[in-house]
This record gives sequence, C-alpha cells and structure tokens, in this order.
Amino acid sequence: MDLDEDQICAEFDRRVYEGIVVFNKEYRTIPYSDNGFQIEFRLLSGLARKPGVSTPSPPTPTSTSTSGSASNTEQPPGLLPGSDINVHNYEITTLGKTHLLAFNKFSAARPHLLFLTQDGYRRQHEALDIDDFTALWTVMTRFTKSRYLAIFNCGVDSGCSRLHKHMQVFGAPEGFGLWPDEEGGKGKGKGKGVPFRYFLGRFDGGFPGPEGLLGVYQGLLGQAEAVLGWERGERGEEEAAPHNVVLDRRWMLVVPRRAPGLNGADANAAAVLGMLWVSDEEKMRRWTDQGPARVLAHLGVPAEQGEGSEE
Repeated sequence: MDLDEDQICAEFDRRVYEGIVVFNKEYRTIPYSDNGFQIEFRLLSGLARKPGVSTPSPPTPTSTSTSGSASNTEQPPGLLPGSDINVHNYEITTLGKTHLLAFNKFSAARPHLLFLTQDGYRRQHEALDIDDFTALWTVMTRFTKSRYLAIFNCGVDSGCSRLHKHMQVFGAPEGFGLWPDEEGGKGKGKGKGVPFRYFLGRFDGGFPGPEGLLGVYQGLLGQAEAVLGWERGERGEEEAAPHNVVLDRRWMLVVPRRAPGLNGADANAAAVLGMLWVSDEEKMRRWTDQGPARVLAHLGVPAEQGEGSEE
C-alpha cells in the first residue's frame, strides 16, 4: 500500500469494520482539570483486551538457535523472530530496509499506526536512532491533511506494553489543547500546571529532517538522563533511561520516567500530554481517586524537584 493518507485512513476504516482492528468509533471523552493541568479521559472499551508487557521477555538471538533466529515452525506468520508484536492482518507497508508500518490492533485514534523495526530483536529500552527518525519523518511529511503525533515509550517504566522496539503515530485530538503548543511556555514545569519535569524543543525553523530530529532528541534525552542520574553503560550500552517522547511537526517533548503506573493508573507518552486512555470508568476512577497530577508527578520526576527546559 502506498503512503497515501486518504488511502490508509480508508483501509483503517475497513479493518475496523471487519473487526480486525479494535477501535471504538463512539468513544466518550471526559474533560478533567487537576491543579491547572488539563486532562481528557478517552474511554475505549477495546483497551480492556490489550495485553501488558510480555512475560517472560521475548527470546534473545542466542537463546533461539545458533543462527540467531527462531525456526519458521516456531513463529506465527505475523511474528518476526525475537518479536512480541504479531502484525498478521495489520501490515501496511515496509519503510525502507529498517521498519514495518502496521495498524495498531488496539487503536485509540483514527488512524493509529505502529512503526516496528524489521529486526525483531531490537528492544523498547533502546534510544531512538537515525533509522527511527527517518521512518517517522517519511510518514509525517506525507500525512499533511490532518495533524499527527508520534510517540515513543522507552523502557518498561515509560508505560510500554510490548518489548519489540516500536513507535506510534496517530491523529491528534480535536478540541483538546496540547500544552506544549502554548505561546510563551518556557518549559518551567509548573507555570501551566504541568506536574512533572520535561524537556521541550521547538522547531522554529520548520520541521527538521531526520538528522536534525536526531540531534534535538539526543540533546533532550541527555537532559532527561541527567535528571534521573542515569549513567549510560551501567545496564548495557544499548539501554537508555526510561522516557517518553512526543513528536509534533512543531516541537519534540521528552519526559523522564521512573515508574509505569501507580495503583492501577498506568501511563504512556499520550498521558504526559493529558490524554488518558482508559477502558472504562473504573479505570478512570483509579486516576481521579489518586489525583492525576499526583500520579503523573510520581511516574516521572516531580516538577518541584526542578524546572524543565526549552531548547
């Protein structure tokens, strides 16, 4: 399938109609404000079927065979060797030699896309690299009729649900303000009620190419890792500090993370924007009973421990 926005949206609708992709088109949104931080709960019953992080971890190349890959008889048709994401019936196209584009089986928006590394042994705790940003840039520069957001949940403590390295792109919410858009926001971490530390880079000169995006990301990630006291290499050279990334054509946001959830209130990168996707009102109450701002501060680094910054 070509990277045509209209065609991919139409194909997304077809697979939802056929029950392949799980998406509640009639989902409810419930606005909520906590200490000035604006939240939109999105109730998506299909998320109740979404699996959590794989247990045990997917096999490593050395644990499957001497050649480093599982045999065809051991792998379902849509599961790459080493992967824990089955994309059978969800594939869209390949992106060069490094990534596969697929529909998200448990979608929260129209459309909701997955970018998986074609190497199934790449892991979600690895930082983004030039190939990742090339794949994202390829799609985000062609999908221009609507606004799209890309997210990356690095590591289990960031709220990821799968261990095979992947990113997501989905349509931005309509009618819900995204706090990084605010003019004059200087990354203070408190001025707009943002309860956690964050690092924000704006693209004042236009949307950069892949190399430019990588440079911005590495600068922001370095600040996030410093806040966490993370020493690269202590847990292996490939493992980055847990963090969330949100990419827009106007800015990039990196949020350091310390935990995936608190007493049943779990959060991925969408949550740091105030977009809380839950399967039902009981899951929503796990947030409201504890206070969403308090939960998000606990999952990241509380804003009171310092200020975020803006590039």
